[in-house]
Amino acid sequence: MAHPAQPLRTLSEAELIQIFARWQQFIAPRARQPRAIQVTFYPYVGINNTIRLREGVMYVRLSDILIHAPKAVIEAVAGILLARLYRKPVPGRCTEVFREYVRSKPVTRLAEQRRRERGFKLISGARGKHYDLEKLFHRLNQQYFDGQLRRPALTWSQRRTRRTFGHYDAAHHTIVISRTLDDARVPQFVVEYVLYHEMLHIRHGVTHVNGRRCVHTPAFQEDERRFAGYDEASAWLCRLAETLSRTRRR
Repeated sequence: MAHPAQPLRTLSEAELIQIFARWQQFIAPRARQPRAIQVTFYPYVGINNTIRLREGVMYVRLSDILIHAPKAVIEAVAGILLARLYRKPVPGRCTEVFREYVRSKPVTRLAEQRRRERGFKLISGARGKHYDLEKLFHRLNQQYFDGQLRRPALTWSQRRTRRTFGHYDAAHHTIVISRTLDDARVPQFVVEYVLYHEMLHIRHGVTHVNGRRCVHTPAFQEDERRFAGYDEASAWLCRLAETLSRTRRR
């Protein structure tokens, strides 16, 4: 299902309220009806949408990136938000319709532009207690990219993580590596592998296939396997994630 980047017109406030009122009755017919519904577009950094009930009034904030979204997409967002509010299953194809729209090329470009304009990145520094990301980046850049990869901002995360050990923020051209890996017990080649993976995101960028956003393309995966110690590093990270998950459940 393809959606145009711009519909013929923006939905009116009355139409937005009607959409949320209708979905509220559909998802929670036995719940007390709100005495009023307020729907506004808000300049979030990303595509965030929120809903809350306070003193009988339903307050809905939609990302202003959706201000020109087709009615079907707003309907989908209403279904998702109200299901979340009343702790019900998300109905029908709401999630699919919403994801398809926000992953479309025009919308992802607009979202990235908004993040650059409105967002900021907390930078704690590249030098950790045990590993220096600047030095590792330089070595990997020479070994795998002939020194040609444009240097991003490099930083350790603010907090430790349990499953996601790195990410590349294209909007701010920043690689963030989990502070969990800045540990003497973590082999250097494991830290290098995570950093190398994020460097590949810079090289390959984002590809859109049939309107869908794709980052781990076959070409990306082929390059990833070029890393010396790829299998061992992948296995090491899987074991670490499992260990951290078990520790959390205790």
